[in-house]
Amino acid sequence: MTEARVGWFVAAVLVATAPGCTPGARTPAETRPLSPLPPPLVAMGELEGRTLLGDLPDRARRLGAGAPALVASAEALDNGWVGGFVDVPRDDCLLGYARASSSVDDVDVAIFSEEGTTLAVDEGRDVHPTVLVCAPHPDRVYVTAHVVEGEGLVAVGAQLVPKDRAIIVARALGARGVVGQGPRPADGWPGLDDAVRARRAEVGGGPWEEVRRVALAADSRLPTVMALPIDAGQCVDVIVVPDEDVALLDVEAFDDQGRSVGRAKDGPGARTLVVCSPVAVAGTLALRPHVGRGLVAVVLARSAASGEHALSAPADAVWVATSQPIDRAGAAREAVLAHDGYGSALARLAGALSLGRRIAVPVNLVAGAGVCERVDVVAGAPLALVDAQVWSDAGELVASGASASSMALFACAHGPARLELQTRGRPGPFAVTLRPERWKGAALSAHPLAASRMLARAATGPDALFEGKELALRDLTLDGQRAISWTETVPAGACLRATVGGQGDGAGVEVRIFDAQGVEVDRSEDAHAASVRVCAGPDAPRPVRLEAGASAGHLEAVLGERIGPGS
Repeated sequence: MTEARVGWFVAAVLVATAPGCTPGARTPAETRPLSPLPPPLVAMGELEGRTLLGDLPDRARRLGAGAPALVASAEALDNGWVGGFVDVPRDDCLLGYARASSSVDDVDVAIFSEEGTTLAVDEGRDVHPTVLVCAPHPDRVYVTAHVVEGEGLVAVGAQLVPKDRAIIVARALGARGVVGQGPRPADGWPGLDDAVRARRAEVGGGPWEEVRRVALAADSRLPTVMALPIDAGQCVDVIVVPDEDVALLDVEAFDDQGRSVGRAKDGPGARTLVVCSPVAVAGTLALRPHVGRGLVAVVLARSAASGEHALSAPADAVWVATSQPIDRAGAAREAVLAHDGYGSALARLAGALSLGRRIAVPVNLVAGAGVCERVDVVAGAPLALVDAQVWSDAGELVASGASASSMALFACAHGPARLELQTRGRPGPFAVTLRPERWKGAALSAHPLAASRMLARAATGPDALFEGKELALRDLTLDGQRAISWTETVPAGACLRATVGGQGDGAGVEVRIFDAQGVEVDRSEDAHAASVRVCAGPDAPRPVRLEAGASAGHLEAVLGERIGPGS
């Protein structure tokens, strides 16, 4: 195409596309205006989290759970938490669960106490975490979800579950928690009998009555909890042996208020713990391995003797301390003593103990010959783990004792003395009263420290009272090379309790009791005092033979015998 033709073509195109030149074209005046779009419709509210829970609440209800409740729902990012508080009736279980939108790859659910203690947790790598918590539990808990990976909407739900339906619900829904496993017999558990025998030799203190032996499921993601009942003035020994699938096991005891009492020592193999209490406690035992998921065998044994007398190594024990204020604790002790026939106190004093400081209080022991003075040391909350000693003016130890809270000492010397007190646990107030002891005899003055140890061992219960009536009271000399023996006849329907306390350069007091055929009925051995007990049938008296001796060397001793009702 020539240059003239190109110019003509461009001009023709410009003319053809000019406004008003195109056939059928409309002018701007003829163009219709566009209608403006309305604003979007806005509804106030939040994302509905209930839909994320799906059919889980209905499935739980069909299995016996109660109506569901949405604890919380919200958008959450990585490492975000969503949760709320839930009230749980004491006798019911709580089912807790969390569900998330598809943009969340991993979410966990946990239940905490108000103090932050973990009660249950499901940390599996999934988006369907579910847990179940049963008694004992706090009245109020915090149920929460934790977004481990991803971001999106998270919903947390909860339902109450009757305890008789807990196992069914847990198994059907795959809820984490040992209730879904249930206890099982621990018969034939490898190494368990060896661990029990070694433990009995370690704690000593006379016979222990085994009250429970079970195997429980243990999971590093949540604690396993079992009941730990303790009778007044008694100790319970705990032995826990894990299987090969769990390691680094934590064992912790709690009182009936949920307060930690003590923990088992760390180390390989079995875990052991002794818990003593001056009052009846419905405690709990919490077990949790750091690694793995498997089974643990638990053996609980109850002391045959009372309190600290059950142990040859009291330092191995932990104690449940008093929770009463000093005024109430003192009034309770006075009421018990008055009911048992004790007269009014001859002297009273009070004060407070602090950690790391031993105090000395002057006292005057005014009881006559053959009479000991009962020294009651009463602890008020929060005082715990008290040591007490009575020293004569000449510097001789007259009486000593240790207790979680209150105790009674028996001072069988006379004249000026001093009472030394110290706390090894928690500071707090104390009160002291002195009054004559009702059990009297010349032998008590012959060897004051031995008499004090005999009386302290013979007294029973947290209030240190004597059961039955006095039968005999005399002084002895114990020899490590020769046992002293004598015979007694236990009346029909009654029980005989013989207690020996010693002092001197020798070591160890041992008492044994045999029936008429020479079969050993009871045996007790301890550092300073030992006690044995035998009962006769309801229809005939029972002749018995008793033996007492020292483990080594020579000891001056005092023997006391009492006859009480049969059991």
